[in-house]
Amino acid sequence: MDKKMKKDSLLKSSLWISISGIISRILAVVYIIPWNIWIGPLAVNAANAMYGKVYNIYNLFLIIATAGIPSAISKEVAAHNALGRFDQSEKLFKKYSFYMTLVGIGCAAIMFFGAKYVAIVLAAGDMRVVTPIKYLSVAMLIIPALGILRGYIQGYAFISYSAFSQVIEQIARVAYMLYATYTIMILQKGNYISAVNQSTLASFIGATLAYVFLLWIRVKVRRSVTIDDIKTKDDLPTDETIDINFGSMLRSAIPFLLVDTIMTVLQLFDQTTFTWIYQLILHASEKTIDNLYAMFGFQANKIIMVLVSLAISVSASVIPALSAMVSKKVSNEYIQNFMRKIVQFTVFIILPATFGVMAISRQLWTAFVFYDQSILGSKVLIVSCFEAFFYCLFMILENILQVTHHMKKSMIYLVIAYLLKIVLQLPLTLALGVYGPVVATTIAFVIMSHFAFRLINKEFAIVDKELGKKLIHILIDGLIMLVVVVVANLLIVQVISDATKVGAIIVIAICGVLGILVYGFLSYKDGSLNILKDIRDTKIY
Repeated sequence: MDKKMKKDSLLKSSLWISISGIISRILAVVYIIPWNIWIGPLAVNAANAMYGKVYNIYNLFLIIATAGIPSAISKEVAAHNALGRFDQSEKLFKKYSFYMTLVGIGCAAIMFFGAKYVAIVLAAGDMRVVTPIKYLSVAMLIIPALGILRGYIQGYAFISYSAFSQVIEQIARVAYMLYATYTIMILQKGNYISAVNQSTLASFIGATLAYVFLLWIRVKVRRSVTIDDIKTKDDLPTDETIDINFGSMLRSAIPFLLVDTIMTVLQLFDQTTFTWIYQLILHASEKTIDNLYAMFGFQANKIIMVLVSLAISVSASVIPALSAMVSKKVSNEYIQNFMRKIVQFTVFIILPATFGVMAISRQLWTAFVFYDQSILGSKVLIVSCFEAFFYCLFMILENILQVTHHMKKSMIYLVIAYLLKIVLQLPLTLALGVYGPVVATTIAFVIMSHFAFRLINKEFAIVDKELGKKLIHILIDGLIMLVVVVVANLLIVQVISDATKVGAIIVIAICGVLGILVYGFLSYKDGSLNILKDIRDTKIY
């Protein structure tokens, strides 16, 4: 038997997912530099708009095909394993895998054979997306099984391996995208539509490699469970066992599905309504619509997803940890203390990261897009940072609600968010132009986060003077860091031109290191940094 694998602590799992998420998102952003250069300045906005529309559609099918299962199975496997019911975990894994593979085949069939109708409904009739939708349908055959496997591994508290599989997936995907684009655009002198078509096929290649890696990890995980750890059905009271079926799976998964889906659904809503508003009311040209949509719907969105990956890291760790606590029926006081740490840790990580992106927004736009768009682009990115910050809070709070059995209220808040977005979209887009859809989404997330946190605080009384004082320290540290980096940025660009990609990257690197040092020093001096020590030994179960 293999040497027993050591489970990840809450801090280790969060850090691993943070690191892997950031690496994955950075790769997803960095590839844009050569990709945009090879596509060329004449076609780059059209290519970005097309690629963004295709991936929003793909993400919707992706979430439907996985149906919230990674989070749901992570929650349930952790709950069963905490009580020694490893046999039940295996039943969950096998049945979920079978059911969701069938769902994946169904989604792939709809995407391949119904691509034209999908384009009409979800891409405002843009027929350029038909072929790439068909290419992406192949990935749907393996993605659901990959999601099941990731949730299973996370439920065993080996979150670092699940996180590493994301890096493998992203490296393979980006490598193929760049290879295909360079071959088509530079060597063959082809067109951007062919390059986008081939770039979408990369998702299947990345997912396949990640799946093979996790299959190997699954073998190691199973071998790490000793005979003494296992409690079979006969060792437990009859009311402790479960009936595993498709209905119970969906009841557990659908709330997570709806939370995971909201950003994708809102982006799909943006890409259709923004096009309609600019075509039918403002009578803009297709080129203008492509330029503006690419700016907020693809380019800015790619950059802020680095921030979102931080929230995902916290959320993926919180779900199995809280689920295990609830299943073991620990005291409210223990959960209260845990949630205070989560609130502080979340703000400690996400707030300075958001401020940092805002401080170097123009250089980020120059590095990853083009300098001639950097003034408007940087403003769109700053507004998008607010959207990303409140989306991060919403996602973590909603997942906490779900694990603590507030499904109904969680769903009500989601409905409120959708209604707000629908009501605000038209007036804000007409009033604010390219900023309108982003501001509408931000307002929806702000209100949802408020309701969700109020409910959690009502039950667990998280907020007290001590937590308030700690959060104020974090806010002050972040604001000081923001001011220092902005001033340093203004001084550095007097010496190093940020009009080129190389110059912009140098400025980003200098300001990034400075920001980390300033924030690290300030948080050390006022004790905010102690949150890392506080959660270091917090076990997932």
